[in-house]
Amino acid sequence: MFEDQTFEVIMDRMLNRISADIDTREGSVIYNALAPAAAELAKSYIWLDTVLELVFSDTAQGEFLDRRATEAGIERTAATKAVRAAEFTEGVTIPVGSRFYVDNLYFQYTVDGTLECETAGEAGNANISGQNLLSLDTIPGLQKAIVKEILIPGREEEDDDSLRARYFTRVRREAVSANKAHYKQWAEEVDGVGKVKVFPLWNGDGTVKIVVTNANLEPASDILISKVKNYIDPEPGQGEGQAPIGAFVTVESAEWKEVEISAEVLPEVNSSIDQVKQEIESGVLNLFKKIAFEDNVIRLSQINNIVYNSPSVSDYADIKINGVAENLVLSDVEIPKLGQVNIIEQTR
Repeated sequence: MFEDQTFEVIMDRMLNRISADIDTREGSVIYNALAPAAAELAKSYIWLDTVLELVFSDTAQGEFLDRRATEAGIERTAATKAVRAAEFTEGVTIPVGSRFYVDNLYFQYTVDGTLECETAGEAGNANISGQNLLSLDTIPGLQKAIVKEILIPGREEEDDDSLRARYFTRVRREAVSANKAHYKQWAEEVDGVGKVKVFPLWNGDGTVKIVVTNANLEPASDILISKVKNYIDPEPGQGEGQAPIGAFVTVESAEWKEVEISAEVLPEVNSSIDQVKQEIESGVLNLFKKIAFEDNVIRLSQINNIVYNSPSVSDYADIKINGVAENLVLSDVEIPKLGQVNIIEQTR
């Protein structure tokens, strides 16, 4: 808005106010007296542009966006801790709060019989399933301690784009009076929940089905499903949670839909078929993360673009999704999971 308010423009305006019979050339007394003030004014205009960017919610960032969101009763979601299953020596009682160590990560045993990572964020989502845990406490009879699968993924602190989207939903009053957007908002408020779909009247009057993924856009664990259910409708129809009286809420997990990709590819010179496969797999995985619970169609054109844009691909043909050269339609509760990627090398 103030890009034109440069040092030169400000100096010209100031010098034009000086009487014509006074020397205003660069280096003159008047010029040298006004120049520092003009420089400071130019800096002020630069800062004023920055201030305007920070005070409006569509461009605010960081703590300034936090302050705008707070006005609407919204706070940035803090980083959450990963919760994992574990296997211990049968018959041994593990005291709540017992600490374990594996691969530079510390975990505490909880009342639910799970392990909670002491480090918030995605660190606890590391690929450590099946590794032995080192007990940091003396536990009689403990001979086996193995970390298992992720039950609730850890999540990093909410980013600006996500917070801004929630802010706009609130101020535009999209989520009100227990409408679909309201149920979606309630489910997303539970730590560990990723994306949400809401199906009203799915089993008659007063019924609502909520289908969720975890924060990694994978099927939700039973523990996470219970957390969502207990937050929204712990006593069916009684209004004891977020849902109003008379609403019967069912919470379910999203389901995997395995997707296989096949193609004939001519690699670039000095590129291997393994490089091609890795690039295609990476591109498809990114696509699946992007469309999960947002678009229920995996388009052949999208896979074509991924293959075409792979640096190691010179030419390609016969791309198929699950064995056919057509779009794959997912059900409303399915999320895509990359299965086998079959790449056949063409001859030159």
